[in-house]
Amino acid sequence: MLYEIDTSQEFKLDWTAKDTQRTLQNVRNLISTWRYEVAYDRTKGLDPNILDMPFDDAVALYVAEVYRLIETYEPNATVQSVTPIGLDSFGNISLKVVIEV
Repeated sequence: MLYEIDTSQEFKLDWTAKDTQRTLQNVRNLISTWRYEVAYDRTKGLDPNILDMPFDDAVALYVAEVYRLIETYEPNATVQSVTPIGLDSFGNISLKVVIEV
């Protein structure tokens, strides 16, 4: 089944999530984490070099990183598409990620 994750929406952890909801939460958490933030797995997360790139390059690298993270760290999900949907006033890129669980 296909699910859509919008990174522009507020995200709150649900510690009781199970099955599909847990997988969706894991994916959302992965694509919200920067590399070097995870104490015992420093390579998990988005490449922080994205922050200093021009917009078009940043979007391309961000999309590639989303595919890499989900493929590597969440075996229960398969990425179907990643679409940039906006840029806020702080320079944060919002994505729509469609995954199959």
